[in-house]
Amino acid sequence: MSYLVLARKWRPQGFDELTGQETLVKTLKNAIAGGKVVHAYLFSGPRGVGKTSAARILAKALNCAEGPTASPCGKCPDCISITNGSSVDVFEIDGASNTQVDNVRDLRDTVKYAPSGSRYKIYIIDEIHMLSESAFNALLKTLEEPPPHVIFIFATTAPKKIPATILSRCQHHVFRKVPRGKIKEHLQRISEAEKININSAALEMIARAADGSMRDALTMLDQASSFSDDVGENELQMLLGLPEADIILKLSEATLKGDISENLFIIKDLADRGCDLKPVVKELVDHFRNLAVVKISGKAGALLEFTAAEMESLHQQASTVSMEELTLFLSQLMKLESEVKTAANPRYALELGLLRTSFVKGMTSINGLLGRLDGSADKGAGAKPAVEHKAQAKSPAEDNKTENTNEKTNGSLELWHKVIEKLKAEDSLIACKLTEAKVVGLTDAGLTISFNGGMSVLAGSVVKDARIIEDALKDITGQRLKLKVVSLPDKNGEKTGEGIKQAILSDPTVRNTLELFNGKLLKIKPLNGSE
Repeated sequence: MSYLVLARKWRPQGFDELTGQETLVKTLKNAIAGGKVVHAYLFSGPRGVGKTSAARILAKALNCAEGPTASPCGKCPDCISITNGSSVDVFEIDGASNTQVDNVRDLRDTVKYAPSGSRYKIYIIDEIHMLSESAFNALLKTLEEPPPHVIFIFATTAPKKIPATILSRCQHHVFRKVPRGKIKEHLQRISEAEKININSAALEMIARAADGSMRDALTMLDQASSFSDDVGENELQMLLGLPEADIILKLSEATLKGDISENLFIIKDLADRGCDLKPVVKELVDHFRNLAVVKISGKAGALLEFTAAEMESLHQQASTVSMEELTLFLSQLMKLESEVKTAANPRYALELGLLRTSFVKGMTSINGLLGRLDGSADKGAGAKPAVEHKAQAKSPAEDNKTENTNEKTNGSLELWHKVIEKLKAEDSLIACKLTEAKVVGLTDAGLTISFNGGMSVLAGSVVKDARIIEDALKDITGQRLKLKVVSLPDKNGEKTGEGIKQAILSDPTVRNTLELFNGKLLKIKPLNGSE
């Protein structure tokens, strides 16, 4: 006799064996017990969670010799024939290979005949969303006026692809992903029954990799048992290409620290062992998402399926990073996941992506930078206001926006006056030139100044001394800021707002920052107030 794979051998044969679908099971049981069986059911949900198995169990419950019953006996001719797929009154149709209208017309011609010996004639159509539009239209008439002896059970992984006219005529039941803990418990029972020697950590790896699919979990357990008589984490990782938990932890710690060198060594080790890097990125994304959940919610334990030790580790890592940084990390890693999937060389794509992600750790928000400057020194004398206030009524939202803008602008001017004061003592000529400059903007990456009109001739000489000015900026802020100098014509030849925008966008730092965060420059207002 040929070997029967675990996914088929341990297929649920009764409602109580449907792991992780307790709510749905209770609904179906009550419907059968109360005589409220409808003519068309739709089972939707992810792959491998029990949709087709539930359809077969429902067919047995309705046609069982002791039924209709919520607990089919499994021993009568109807139950046995449905289990082994030989029933002449229960038809299993693959919607993916019977998509055409002619297939549905054949079905429509047969439904009018009474069942051969069973209580109901039952049609189970799997992946029904694959039917063509004409096939759905042909099915619609039968669903509108079904014979009393016919019951349809549809299964799909994509319910949104099913026409609304079909959906409205079905009782829709949604299957959920099986929780990781329940998958592990089920695998443990099967391992003991099948005498498979596999440790708890390896079962945890399979449950995590299955991502809610019981069938996938059983397939991986089957493969692992064929590979070794004593299955552990190392054997499982080598066999299935699954990243080890400590590898993900090391990668995340190095990423949070911005340590690209450590990440490169970890990636090299994975590549040398022949590991598939795509699951590694997926696990890394999942890990940072879990860190974000821990950071946001005070009830993360109810949202995440982890042991107490694992939760403690997540809390420890989350405490080392701000929510803003976590958001940027997660955004970059999600982008990296799609890049690695399509890359000709996944290793190089992963290395470059983690290098790009490492920049997040060294970033400081503008508000944070201005906050540090706020109380560090007295404001420079003679500072000119950056915004001319006009008397006009504003909404609270506009007041807040104006207040935030003024705060950042005044902070930029305060920083600039401090730079000038510092340079007066070191190089009075440079300081004198800088008094003619106007601050255009301050970002996390740098400071942009402009020389307008006749003073634009000073721009070239200031650019030559940019390093001295950048050193002064670093002494004041504690951060290396790039100086950008632009020249703007005055009066008749003055650049428009669009011209200033193009000048700023020409800055490599600005371009790289916008590209890194998928940003967009919406509006720039010149200091003289022109648009």
